[in-house]
Amino acid sequence: MLYTAMNLPIAVWMMRSFFLEVPGELLEAASLDGASTWRAVREVILPLVSPGIAATALICVVFAWNEFFFAVNLTAVQAQTMPVFMVGFIAGQGLYWAKLCAAATMAALPVVLAGWIAQNKLVRGLSFGAIK
Repeated sequence: MLYTAMNLPIAVWMMRSFFLEVPGELLEAASLDGASTWRAVREVILPLVSPGIAATALICVVFAWNEFFFAVNLTAVQAQTMPVFMVGFIAGQGLYWAKLCAAATMAALPVVLAGWIAQNKLVRGLSFGAIK
């Protein structure tokens, strides 16, 4: 929950820009067609801002995945996050480069796969909120 609070300002800022891009005329047209407010949000607005939701979710996941400061101070040895786990490869004798590189590859792999899978929504979502 703490990681969510750290990403909340950027998520609110990004989602605000996506929701401001939706024309008000679409809500007026939905209300003229007899849709309630919740139905207009669910069936008109959410499909339009779904690329923005995907882009915001992916950025929040990346930021939470890479969080180090809170993770190193608030986790125990049995419940480490990936950045805290990778610090364990730094020893007094030096760095274990092979193990550190393998751990870094495994740490980056889920984020790269998530970005690759959501690539079309990510590009559309990040460019959707930027144009006026």
